[in-house]
Amino acid sequence: MTEEKKYTILIGAGGTGGHIFPAIALAKKFKSDGHKVVIVGTGNALEKKIFAQYDIETIFFKNRFKDTSGLKKYLVALTKPDLELIRYVAELSPQLILGMGGYASFDLCKTASFLQTTEGDGSSDLGNIIMPYLAIHEQNAMAGRVNRYLAATQARGVIEGLPGGFGWFTKIFKLETDDHVFLGNPIRDEILNIDKIVRSFPDKSKKPRIFIMGGSQGARSINMIAPKAISLLMADLPVEVMHDSGEKDFEVINDQYLELGIDAKITRFNPNIEKVYEWADLLISRAGAMTVSEASAIGLPSILIPFPHAMDNHQWFNAQFLAKKGGAEVILEKDLNPEILSMTIKKIFSKEGKLSHMTEAAFDKTFVNATQNIARFCYKMIEQPPLKD
Repeated sequence: MTEEKKYTILIGAGGTGGHIFPAIALAKKFKSDGHKVVIVGTGNALEKKIFAQYDIETIFFKNRFKDTSGLKKYLVALTKPDLELIRYVAELSPQLILGMGGYASFDLCKTASFLQTTEGDGSSDLGNIIMPYLAIHEQNAMAGRVNRYLAATQARGVIEGLPGGFGWFTKIFKLETDDHVFLGNPIRDEILNIDKIVRSFPDKSKKPRIFIMGGSQGARSINMIAPKAISLLMADLPVEVMHDSGEKDFEVINDQYLELGIDAKITRFNPNIEKVYEWADLLISRAGAMTVSEASAIGLPSILIPFPHAMDNHQWFNAQFLAKKGGAEVILEKDLNPEILSMTIKKIFSKEGKLSHMTEAAFDKTFVNATQNIARFCYKMIEQPPLKD
């Protein structure tokens, strides 16, 4: 039984919140199960700010890929990790290394393979297991370069946060085994624990509540277009608005709403995102993996505008996960304007049963249980060898 065994688990995560927050959710689960867990990051400002808020052991090593060109990244990837990192991993002798994707986790994952090579057959006194077992978790519906490489060459377990992230090349290596699975993206307890009340529309006795998430630099077009779209909408459909603008656009967006005579609540960044999710009837946002997963976990209908310059256009694939089920409407960046956005919002709230259908379609219990199921998968893979070498 897993309760009787205590493991040492290293999680490689850093760079962006999309990698960091799923790592924190898993680290909390591993720790609550009594295992020693350490998150290995690169020590950038965002990592330090976020990790400092949690009672989770962290350690930082230099990111050899930072500020390097595409060609140099490939050359660096061919060399072994820094000796300091190798020694650290060897001293801890983890049973599991879990990479959360991105270059911030690559060296730690590669260290797992390096130690397997130097340890001979990789066996230990815990039984017939890989030491350490290397698993990767991919958040997006189109896997990143690091995870695609690791999935095809080194990882013994491949976990998808959104389905279909890996193409045929990877699937050949993982064919007919249970070590390549879709288990969802881990969602923070603060979001899972909200009391979400689904409101029905059309209903003239209440105003639709819209949350516009435009806080990142990549969402500037949403910031600039949304106030005008809301103004057009107000002529036929009065709504309540909360808008995360980010620091750079706050003054401009605030002035726009004031000039348009719209009483909207504008914030630079809302630290209690779960409260806004609980309040909102509709989300307007980019299509980051965690945004899509959080909307799925609580059944929040959305209008998604994929960031067109995301690596491998992965946000478009993320958005399709909800759109194909009917849980989201998708507007491409090239088509985004106040008229289109306003018309899309109006259609959702004016068509009988439209919002209710989107709510049902968006909800996916996979994401509610993701943290628990990923932890169970990891324990299983530690305790027994993969079905296929």
